[in-house]
Amino acid sequence: MTSFTYSARDERGQSISGTLSAENVAQVMQQLRAEGKYPIAIERSFSAEEPGRESRSLAGIKVSRAEVIQISTQLSIMIETGVTLSDALDSIAAQTTQPRVKELVLDLASQVQCGVDFSAALSKHPRSFPRLYVSLIRASEKSGMMSKLLIRATVYLRDEQEILRKVRGALTYPGIMLAFAITTTIFLLIFVLPRFTTIYANKGAALPVPTQVLMSMSGFVVQNWIALVVGTLVASVLVWFYLSTVQGRRVWDYVTLRLPLVGPVLSKLHLARGMRMIGTMSGAGVSLVDCVDTANNLCGNVYFREMWRDVSDKIQTGKQMSDALMNNPLVPRSIAQMIHAGEKSGKLSFVLESISGFSEQELKEKISDLTRYIEPAMIVVMGAIIGGVALALMLPIFTISKVVAH
Repeated sequence: MTSFTYSARDERGQSISGTLSAENVAQVMQQLRAEGKYPIAIERSFSAEEPGRESRSLAGIKVSRAEVIQISTQLSIMIETGVTLSDALDSIAAQTTQPRVKELVLDLASQVQCGVDFSAALSKHPRSFPRLYVSLIRASEKSGMMSKLLIRATVYLRDEQEILRKVRGALTYPGIMLAFAITTTIFLLIFVLPRFTTIYANKGAALPVPTQVLMSMSGFVVQNWIALVVGTLVASVLVWFYLSTVQGRRVWDYVTLRLPLVGPVLSKLHLARGMRMIGTMSGAGVSLVDCVDTANNLCGNVYFREMWRDVSDKIQTGKQMSDALMNNPLVPRSIAQMIHAGEKSGKLSFVLESISGFSEQELKEKISDLTRYIEPAMIVVMGAIIGGVALALMLPIFTISKVVAH
């Protein structure tokens, strides 16, 4: 049983508060109603020793993006068929088997039943529901189109998840191959090459230059492995702290945007996400300034954040969005011209969503190209590393055989 604190009103309308033990919020509400009390707010009580108390109250409950998509899909279908929001949330909570999802939905249901706006309830769980999602729900509460905007939010989350999954997949493969190459090289230097050093030393033959270099590297690694491990850890910590600073983050974003093959993919990703976000929100009736500010706050790249901040500033001074994008190197001029045409025709949200769809399609093609180029490149790198080590080990055999022959 869990302890819950509540505030309610009795039959005379007087405010009362107290604590009840129950399995969930729904049981607390049933107990209060059975006693003739009308709940206003219900919150789970945490003991002073209970871990996560402060983080839960500040950051809310976290569930995966796939679970948020599932919740949104179910809500949109039930609301479209005439089910009230409160009943829809209760139904989802009753049928889910995931404890954290149940806890989240029950919390949302209790707040809605106590008169809290759904968008306000969602905003208390920022680790589960992004700002764009909350903004769309807030717009739906004003326009009365909750089911349609839930579908719009679900489509955005699903498209975003698919794009991010493709990007991670394209970058994961070369990362794994590079880690394997480094691990194999270290293994050969530490465990294999020292054995060959002893064999070649006993033969007394002059070793070829590649073998001498490799043996020197092996000896250095074996003799100084503790210092190398400590130095690597210290360097990693220093780099991590540097990247946590404003200047470090700026340097990292600059480098990633200019990496061969990878840079164009990341640039397309940030641009497509921002355009999709602004187009989706503006189509739901959210003001353009709020749309751009949301894109700015949710963007993970310093240079794109500066671009959206500049767009927001220019819009607030009476200029158009395309004015800030026309000469920006991060935005192709053709895209800026299409946005300008959308502003003139009054179809900016449609143009932005069309641009985002086109950019996302280009992004998928770039990811496919990146994967196609990286696979043979990594095979060549792996072959060069392992083949080079093997060749350096085999060359002395021919030298020794010549010495023996003479």
